[in-house]
Amino acid sequence: MLSVNRPNVVVSVVLCALLLGSTRYLEAQAGASILSLLEARGQLSVGGEVRGALSSSDHRSARDAYMEAWALEGQAGESVTVDLISDDFDAYLYVVGPGMYQTLSDDDSGGACHARITFTFLEDGTFRVVASSTGPRQTGIYSLRVSDKPGPTAAYSCGGINPALLSDLPIDGRTLRVGEVASGALTASSSRPSGGAGAEAWGLEGRAGESVTVVLESDAFDAYLLVSGPGLSDVLTDDDGAGDLNSQITLTFPADGTYLVVASSVAESAVGPYTLRVTEPLDINELPTAERIIEVGGTMTGWLSSADPIIGEGRRGEAWALMGRAGQIYTIDLESSEFDCYLMVVGPGFGEPLVDDDSGGDLDSRIRITLPEDGTYRVIVSSAGSGETGEYSLRVEEAEG
Repeated sequence: MLSVNRPNVVVSVVLCALLLGSTRYLEAQAGASILSLLEARGQLSVGGEVRGALSSSDHRSARDAYMEAWALEGQAGESVTVDLISDDFDAYLYVVGPGMYQTLSDDDSGGACHARITFTFLEDGTFRVVASSTGPRQTGIYSLRVSDKPGPTAAYSCGGINPALLSDLPIDGRTLRVGEVASGALTASSSRPSGGAGAEAWGLEGRAGESVTVVLESDAFDAYLLVSGPGLSDVLTDDDGAGDLNSQITLTFPADGTYLVVASSVAESAVGPYTLRVTEPLDINELPTAERIIEVGGTMTGWLSSADPIIGEGRRGEAWALMGRAGQIYTIDLESSEFDCYLMVVGPGFGEPLVDDDSGGDLDSRIRITLPEDGTYRVIVSSAGSGETGEYSLRVEEAEG
């Protein structure tokens, strides 16, 4: 931490006057001289690593982020890599010093939310390495490492979950298979990655190119589902994708191997039974119409319910059959006073579904369509929000020209 003495008070006054200016001014034009005024809290050395902590007693940048400076002796022509690593905040790193006409800075080049700068000293002298954060007034512990060459970076993105936290979870013989339903329970003795919510891991064998949908359901807690495995750069996660506080993840396996499916909860204290189901992904082109057939020129009524299948992101869907010929033009209107309408049309000649949210006005949907081929099309009634249900009306009119 910066000591409170007379010189530092002077530095604080200068910093307050300059750092309250624009961020661009700090980080580009006058950044080197300003950051060089920060008192170094310690010395860095090539091949070494130090620990520090951002706190409310540190100076703040123009972005209102805390900063701590360290000294690093450099020799002209020498190249080094500086890594700022923290699991407590999104790291932001600065380097200033002799021969630098512009401040070096970085956000996430170290992988995850870690920062990395690789550079060559242009002159001999003492350089300032400044640890900071991307967000305002973030605090926490960090490490600064200086190496003579870049090492490996974290293999997941900023904001993602470290796959290593899941790989240590025991499977204890729990396996999942496509088409089967498995049961388990979170208890007070369940494993808790990073001290968080209880979690149980299951193994799922995958083949490259194969697609599956995994659904986690529980009446005892708000389900949270995680999947990691070979070829996945980040841990896949979902909270309410299956609606009703249940979770769902659809994935295509990028490689052969054993994937880890983790059943967990949103609340850290949650316990209780759950089920895991693995199925082939739903093809909305084959969504059952259950004898619902559209009468052109008429108005059909229906009820989107919790018994309808999930078609994506927690949204349920109900399909109607529309018989048509190539060249026919239809206007399709979906209206409801009970949910925000979301309308889809799939069928022969369409590579992708036609979709609409609010073109009908007042949260209603409208699609005007020219049929590309003869055949049976599916008009799918859904909601814009997860888990929304209620009564609706569907009207299809044939148009000219």
